[in-house]
Amino acid sequence: MVSSSSSKRVSFQDILNPLFLHPSHNAASIQVDKLQGPSDYRAWKRTMEINLASKRKLGFATGTVPLPCDDPQKAELWETCNSMVIAWITFNHSPTIRRSVMYMSTEREIWKNLEKRFSITNGSQKYKLNKDLYELKQSSMSVN
Repeated sequence: MVSSSSSKRVSFQDILNPLFLHPSHNAASIQVDKLQGPSDYRAWKRTMEINLASKRKLGFATGTVPLPCDDPQKAELWETCNSMVIAWITFNHSPTIRRSVMYMSTEREIWKNLEKRFSITNGSQKYKLNKDLYELKQSSMSVN
């Protein structure tokens, strides 16, 4: 996004827009300890929330930045930002988890899937079930 001035400078207004991507943003712009499973999910999630918020992209994970259906140009910007946020998230997953979410089309879908799989908010029973499901194997291969 560029300001409407003829000089093509990025304005403060542009930077505040969640659809703005800085030229330095790339898949490795956010690096945290890779998510391995239920045991490190809470810390990973909080660290990612902080990092995404610092780039004004947390709304893609929480669903508060919806796909604009009324403007094709904004929809394209949204798709670009959504893809970058997916890259940031999946860059910080173990290979097994990355493979299990790589075909999901929105960051919100990935975020909700991880919450459902790894959250321990409903007590130790849910944690144990999620842990058991995550560690489920068929022979020596992961079911993920």
